[in-house]
Amino acid sequence: MTTSIRRWQVVTTSVLVVLSVVSALLGLFRPGHYNDAPALLPTYFAQDLMMLAVGVPVVALGLWFTVRGSLRGRIVWLGSLAYMTYMWASIGLQVAFNEFFLGYAALFSLSLFTFVGGVVTTDAEEVHDQLSGRVSGRVYGAFLVVIALGLAFLWLSEVVPATLTGTEPLLVAEVGPQAMISHFLDLTVVVPALVVSGIWLWRGRQWGYTLAGVSLVFGAVLAPTLTLATFLLFTEGEVTVSVLVIVFTVLPAAIAATLAIKFVLAVPRERRSRVGDEVGEAV
Repeated sequence: MTTSIRRWQVVTTSVLVVLSVVSALLGLFRPGHYNDAPALLPTYFAQDLMMLAVGVPVVALGLWFTVRGSLRGRIVWLGSLAYMTYMWASIGLQVAFNEFFLGYAALFSLSLFTFVGGVVTTDAEEVHDQLSGRVSGRVYGAFLVVIALGLAFLWLSEVVPATLTGTEPLLVAEVGPQAMISHFLDLTVVVPALVVSGIWLWRGRQWGYTLAGVSLVFGAVLAPTLTLATFLLFTEGEVTVSVLVIVFTVLPAAIAATLAIKFVLAVPRERRSRVGDEVGEAV
C-alpha cells in the first residue's frame, strides 16, 4: 500500500524537527541573531515562538502516527510539511544573512523534498475512498477557492495600484523590499494550490481529497503564526496594518483551522496498515 512511509522520510522529518527547534531557539534567545529592520523583528519572534509551540509538535505528532499506519496522521504530517516548506522558504529569503544561513537552506530543502516525496507516495485512491461521503466536497472545495480568491485580492490590491502608478507599495516603504516575499509566495504557490485543491475536491477527483486535506492542515498550522504576527505588527505601530489585512489574514485562518479538524476527524480511526516493512525499504 503506497500510503506507507519510507525510511528516508522518517529520517528527514526527524532532522527537520531538530533543526527547526535549533533555529527557533537561536532566533528567540541569541542576541543580535536577526540583522533586519526593527519593524520586522516582531514577525520573526512570532514565527519562532509558533514554530516551537505549534509547528514542530504538529510535525512530530503527524510523523508519529504516520509511522503507525494512521491515515489521519499522514494527512496531518503532509499538511505540517507544507507549512514547514512555506515557512522556511519565507524565512530563508526574508531574513538578512546571518550565521545560520546554511541552516535555513537545509531546512527548506528538507521540508520541500520530504513533502513532495510524501505526496507522491500517498495512495490518493485510499484517501478518496475513506473520505468520500464523509466530507462535503462542495463545502470544503468552495471554501478553498474563496480563500484563494480572497488572498489574491488582498495582495493584488497593494501590488496592482503600485504597478500602475510606478510607485512602491506602502509596506515596502515602511519595511524594505523583503516585505514582498510573502506576497510573491502566496500569489505564485499558495493561491494556485488552493484553487486546484478546491476545484478538484468540488469535482470529486481522487487527488482532490488528499490535496484539500493538506491545504486545510497547512492553513490550520499557519493560523497561530499569522494571528500573532498580525497582532504584534498592529500593536507595535511601526507597520501600517489595515482592517482589511487583519480580516483577510486572521478570519480565513481561523475557519481553516476549524475545517481542518473536522476534515481529519472524518477519516476512520482504524489503522490502514502496519508500516514496518515499508520503513525498511530503500529509497
